[in-house]
Amino acid sequence: MMDTGAGTGQFLYGVVPADVEVTPQARGLGDPLGPVTTIRQGDVAALVSETPLDVRLGRPEDLVAYRDLLDGVAVTAEVPVLPVRFGTVLPSAAAVTELLGLRHDEYRAALAELDGRVEYVVRARYDERTLLAGVLADEPEAADLRDRLRGRPADADVDLRIRLGEIVARAVEARRAADTERLAEGLTPYCLAEAPLPPQHEQDAARVAFLLERRRGADFTDAVRDLAEAWRDWATVRTIGPTAPWDFVPSGPGR
Repeated sequence: MMDTGAGTGQFLYGVVPADVEVTPQARGLGDPLGPVTTIRQGDVAALVSETPLDVRLGRPEDLVAYRDLLDGVAVTAEVPVLPVRFGTVLPSAAAVTELLGLRHDEYRAALAELDGRVEYVVRARYDERTLLAGVLADEPEAADLRDRLRGRPADADVDLRIRLGEIVARAVEARRAADTERLAEGLTPYCLAEAPLPPQHEQDAARVAFLLERRRGADFTDAVRDLAEAWRDWATVRTIGPTAPWDFVPSGPGR
């Protein structure tokens, strides 16, 4: 047990069914990594570990430990889990029990809905040269500005450069919206729900989370492989998953 002058609190990782047993090897946050335990209330339980209240969380290794634990629960142990937003700390085990009691029926229903389901995220990223060529072909004004600026000093014609950047950004945004819709429509037959996600890179063509039955994972990845082949001349497609249902959790503690 950790002991600091500021006392310890309970770091919440997620909510699981009450019959889940945590293995002694399960580790969460901390240096060294702290053991993970459960606090039960009725049919649900919280995955928690003690953390000093005066320690600031958010190191990259903390985020990795948090995600690895919940992905392991959902994928390796095949247990439904409701992730709690990273950094949620309650002052005591009694406070965790009280929270579980207050939202018991909501958590139980959400866990039942997610039982046997996992998340995949599919991301497509444009080839930069192909993207720019397509934008210039579709936007005559952009092509004209590019020609006028060719060979000019980088600090010259600032207004024209700003205008060119605006046209390209608008065109990429429109393409991204259309390609996100195409990607989602192409994979919808294999999933239960989808959630478009914001781009993480300026060349992202699409980024969509999909919730599906665990047993359909092979069918889904085959469909993604076919899509990647169809898009390979202008985008690369990557799949992340299966993982915990990060983007399909109803409002909960810290969410």
